[in-house]
Amino acid sequence: MKNYLIFLVFILGSLSTHAEGLKLTCEPQNSTCINCQNYQTLFPIEEFSNEPDSLNIEADNSEILNKTYYLSGDARVKSEDSILSADEINVNSVTGITLATGNVKFQDFDYLVTSNELEAKKVGDKLTATAINANYQDYSSGAGGANGYTEIISKTEASIILTNATYSLCPVNKNDWLIDAEEIELNFDTNRGVASNATVIFYGVPIFYAPKYSFVLEGRGSGFLAPDFNRYKESGKTKNEFGFRVPYYFNIAPDQDLLIALNSMSSRGITYEGKYRKLIAPKKSPNHKDSIWTAEVKYLQKDKITNFKRWLLNFSEEIDLSNKIHLSASYFRVSDASYFEEITRADTSDSRLESHLRITYNDIINNGLKLEVLTENEQVVNSGTPTYTKAFEASIFKVYSQRKTKQRLELDYIATKFANDKPGSETGMRSYGNIEISREINPWSNKSSIPVITPRASVSLTNYSLKNNPNKKRTILGAGLDIDFTIFNDGKLFGKEVKNRISPIISYDYRQKKAQADIPIFDTLDKYDSIITFKKLKSGERYTGFDRISNANDITLSLESSYRDKDMLKDSKKKDLLNMRIAQSYYGDKVVVSDNAQTNYETRKSYSDIAASIDLAIGKYIINTDIQYNPKTSKIAKKEYSFSYEASPRKLITLSLKDEGTSKKVVRKISGAYSLTDSVHLFGGISKTTSTGIINNETIGLAYESCCWAFRVAHFKDANSIGGHNYSTGMELVLNGLGSTSSPLSGKIESNIKGYVSHLNYD
Repeated sequence: MKNYLIFLVFILGSLSTHAEGLKLTCEPQNSTCINCQNYQTLFPIEEFSNEPDSLNIEADNSEILNKTYYLSGDARVKSEDSILSADEINVNSVTGITLATGNVKFQDFDYLVTSNELEAKKVGDKLTATAINANYQDYSSGAGGANGYTEIISKTEASIILTNATYSLCPVNKNDWLIDAEEIELNFDTNRGVASNATVIFYGVPIFYAPKYSFVLEGRGSGFLAPDFNRYKESGKTKNEFGFRVPYYFNIAPDQDLLIALNSMSSRGITYEGKYRKLIAPKKSPNHKDSIWTAEVKYLQKDKITNFKRWLLNFSEEIDLSNKIHLSASYFRVSDASYFEEITRADTSDSRLESHLRITYNDIINNGLKLEVLTENEQVVNSGTPTYTKAFEASIFKVYSQRKTKQRLELDYIATKFANDKPGSETGMRSYGNIEISREINPWSNKSSIPVITPRASVSLTNYSLKNNPNKKRTILGAGLDIDFTIFNDGKLFGKEVKNRISPIISYDYRQKKAQADIPIFDTLDKYDSIITFKKLKSGERYTGFDRISNANDITLSLESSYRDKDMLKDSKKKDLLNMRIAQSYYGDKVVVSDNAQTNYETRKSYSDIAASIDLAIGKYIINTDIQYNPKTSKIAKKEYSFSYEASPRKLITLSLKDEGTSKKVVRKISGAYSLTDSVHLFGGISKTTSTGIINNETIGLAYESCCWAFRVAHFKDANSIGGHNYSTGMELVLNGLGSTSSPLSGKIESNIKGYVSHLNYD
């Protein structure tokens, strides 16, 4: 009995509304929608008359009696806005009434109707039509248009009344589901449909009844969304638990909406959810994010296991105050660190929740000026540990550029106050200023056959005002130059006209050597802890942040060969068809500034490992390879590979491998989707640390998708904080036009399967 009740509620929630999620309508001309190939109309669509305020009349036999036209034998009346054909048609020019009988076919701009008898009347510009025992179709909406059978259909400009009728949004030749009702009113002014004494029939089986049922005709509308059902296990338990979530969507206005939901977990209780969104205004600058305001709340009054209240609060805002000023704000908190693992059962790999307030003034394009003020905070979740946050930060960046001489002067100043919730952590203020002068070079614009020398020089000053230690000051001078031997060649690659750029570059970097062991580390990381890539080696800086600035007396040799489509030379966002890179640095000083606590310097070889990469982008195929090669051992120290093929969101595969060395972990990932038929596809993915044998996460699922309904089921396996795994299984069912989806299931599938989309209106 319990299983039947769950199924009934599941279907009930699906019969509701369109919203922001799954949209099943597909246009017949859209070749990418593989589920709508059998689109048909009730009868072939014809063109209307080109002569305004007149009727084109065709018939085998015709006569006129008392201002009434009697037409018979393949009779047809065509106007500028409708077409009527039948065995017999009588047109009264006085009353404006047209009566058609026998094999009636009626067409206007939106609907097709076939019946045994139809009466139409035109008063002024308004046409009303009533048909008996009719089939109808809203062909203006393509394969997703409404269709069905009705004993009586009455159509006006503003509405349609259907008596003893069926209603479906499946293709006219394939009604997998339909509504059977005593009366259905389709009101175009209110964009609502209302069915009286309605029964939903799915593959011939009645599954739901409602005395009155309202639904949206087109676009978004308020109502229940498709619920989602999942099965899971609590950590360390063998018993299966069940979760069921029923969402309701409020379409408040075109620029704002509200989603509420009840999420019942058999082991925990009922969580109340709400999410409000509002578009504030169109963004005023292409450099800014969309202006939107969102607030999300989840609340569990009493957890059955812990007996505590469990909650989530997530607020974010992005708004352009002007075309140069942008405000970004967020506040993200949960009741406790285990909330995601125990309640939402998602985002379990996150280590912290970040909150911030940022105001940015950006006038780089016109005046080369950018100002920013930031404050942030964090909450540690799952297995994370406290880190430093920027309690307050103010920054200014100014650039002076000369187009003729290509000279560029950059002025940079950042003042940051750091905080840390971990007991005993050092806190304080860091002020950093930097002046750098250089030349601007576009790698694709240099057409000179002689080497281009690009000098640069910099000076930076850092001051630390610490809470528990004496203040620190550090001034570091730097200089360098690049000697660029770039040449260009024209050619063909993979059938395309390409420009080949070969760039041998010799770079020299000098930076003062300063002992820095007594300076605390707030936000600085060693980029060489992970794989050393071509870009990292070319940057000439080992550390991120400003708490450590490495000394340098280095020469870097690099070679890059890239092939780019000639039509894409000016588009920096487009990938090269083929790019090959290799670089190595030679050190004049065998000791380098260390980021180990209380250590000034650490020794290194007189040369770096070799960084090499090959990137290939051919149509649907993308291959990326990064290798860190140790010349001393003649072995590959670290490597990263990735391969992806994406023919469509239903036919794709992604493979990746990240090997951080023999003493580090090796992570392999594979994910993809494969279509078994036009309507059925499999999807799955796995991330595994092969050096330890631990599965980080695993996803496998099956989906059926057609033009008028969809079903998806997925099973998840996620590593938890105690060394085991959490298991869950979810499913969702959506009926076209009567249901949409906002379920966590779709989002979790998309996050685990790179490139996969869970809605059907893909391009």
